[in-house]
Amino acid sequence: PQFDLSGGLEWRTKNNLGTTDRWGLEIGGSYKPLSFLKLGAGYEVYYRNRGEDGWKFRHRYRVDGTLSAAVCRLKFSLRERFQHTFDTKNNELHLRSRAKLAYDIPKCKLEPYVSVEMYNTLNHGNHFDVQRMRYRGGITLPFFDCWEADVFYCRQWERNKQKNIVGVECSYHF
Repeated sequence: PQFDLSGGLEWRTKNNLGTTDRWGLEIGGSYKPLSFLKLGAGYEVYYRNRGEDGWKFRHRYRVDGTLSAAVCRLKFSLRERFQHTFDTKNNELHLRSRAKLAYDIPKCKLEPYVSVEMYNTLNHGNHFDVQRMRYRGGITLPFFDCWEADVFYCRQWERNKQKNIVGVECSYHF
């Protein structure tokens, strides 16, 4: 029970659901050495719609640690994640900090949540300069024994642009 392996498929849209923004495939694993601490790592490949530049593949690996606590039916977690994203031209290093609050509804498998996440760049400009913020709300829905879906809305802020992201993530846990 301390080990978890997972695979995920992601689809993102933009322009009011009119355009697919990206498709992604992820594999990962985690280890829970203590009841309140989870360590994880993973790899992701995704195919991004770059508009006039066409569709491009990108790769990403990550390592992270998550502290969690529960009070009654409220679950709180704080995750710190290092990620390296790259393709043939770009190389990005980020430290992502996310705080998440979820509610475990009695006698229901749905779990609504809200989270806020801060992206700090590590290889461009000033270190620990917030490059992006994400404000996300959603619902996780387990179905069958090992499958889980996450339906979400995300408001993403960057210095020169903002995005509204609607997505569905499906994960299979081994």
